[in-house]
Amino acid sequence: MEVSDALLNEAAKIYKVLSNSGRIKILYFLENNEADVSSIVEEVNLPQPLVSRQLAMLHQYQLVSRIKKGKHVYYKLDDPHILEMVNAMLGHVSHEIKHEPHHY
Repeated sequence: MEVSDALLNEAAKIYKVLSNSGRIKILYFLENNEADVSSIVEEVNLPQPLVSRQLAMLHQYQLVSRIKKGKHVYYKLDDPHILEMVNAMLGHVSHEIKHEPHHY
């Protein structure tokens, strides 16, 4: 794969989106759930305005999608591959915390 500056810049933006633990919690919750804001607030234990802002950012970068059903808007994980990337990072962090070598 040829890695252009435009591609690198966009990847950096996604990493910035993933630099917030609240957004990551939301992504993990939505991995197996389609939920409205109230349900997400209850699960991730963050204030509703904050959850709404985080969802807007996740939606902007196409990490979650939203579906309107009646008066409610439901969110779901739009790209499950993003959690593979997060899981890989958590594996890296786990090794760092334990001062273990990384395996290839």
